Amino acid sequence: STATLSVAQLGEADIRSLLCQHASLRIVQVDLPLLEQLAGQRALAAAGCALHEAMAWGVRVQLTLLPTLLPALAVKKLARLPLTFSDPLGQPVRLHAASVLTYADVARFSGGYLVLRRRPIITALAREAAVARHVQLIKQE
Repeated sequence: STATLSVAQLGEADIRSLLCQHASLRIVQVDLPLLEQLAGQRALAAAGCALHEAMAWGVRVQLTLLPTLLPALAVKKLARLPLTFSDPLGQPVRLHAASVLTYADVARFSGGYLVLRRRPIITALAREAAVARHVQLIKQE
């Protein structure tokens, strides 16, 4: 089963009992400070500690992000974590930590967002495939 919580609810929750009852967590209304905590750019608060504990227990964690936050993601650091991302409408958000985006990277996706690290090299075929498959390419700021 999946528990759906906001960041505020996650910070106040008894995380151990929550993890014993649910196989996955969906966190909605994710904000930039929480993302910075997960990327190691900021000291951990209660919600950040709870998510690290959930990942340590092997619980599947999905974060729901507003599209306006996507350029601010620390792509390289967050891509290493066992997290999945989506927008509020359920469109998948994928992080691409490599410096080159090729057709093979885009071909397996259909719809959603692909967040790229700073100054990526995007091949012409990858750009065409992204348009054809309705994948929005977002560059990290």
